[in-house]
Amino acid sequence: MAFPAEAKKPKDPDELFNPLLGPDYSHWLVGPLVEMATEGEVEDFLLLASDEDAEAFVDRFWEARNAGTKVFTKTPQQIFEARAEDADKRFSEGTYPGSRTDRGTILVLFGEPDTIEFESPRKVDDPPLEVWRYKTREKGLHGKKPKKQYRFVDLGRQVVRYTGQTLPPDFRQRLKRRRF
Repeated sequence: MAFPAEAKKPKDPDELFNPLLGPDYSHWLVGPLVEMATEGEVEDFLLLASDEDAEAFVDRFWEARNAGTKVFTKTPQQIFEARAEDADKRFSEGTYPGSRTDRGTILVLFGEPDTIEFESPRKVDDPPLEVWRYKTREKGLHGKKPKKQYRFVDLGRQVVRYTGQTLPPDFRQRLKRRRF
């Protein structure tokens, strides 16, 4: 499965699911790991046919990122695991682990934001936006600098990253039902 030059890595959990793998590995790339993976690694992961191959893939993935870590400093894998554990405690939604949610992904990649605020809604029936601001411009676990702010909106069943697009057409109806 080759990605065309202009195409981006898949981000949708359904596109990152490998049905040939068991539950420990089938969704392994969902969330911040797909941001950390190269296009080639994503392609290789989706072609894995056994859990043994997946285990070896995961070991190689972390070896490549941990290489060159200075003595007495945490490896990228250790930082990832600590942040993912924190995100799982704070942002889990139903049976979905918090580290794989939009807020969890940002937390794992960049760490705790400098500030978290709430913006007033633009329309009466809209929910407030949760705004995370990063003053630091240090690169995240995937090698990119954070944006100055990330905005999230609660859609009822889940909190998603708000990109400025209009809310789903049925959102206001779902919100009204939820209030009772």
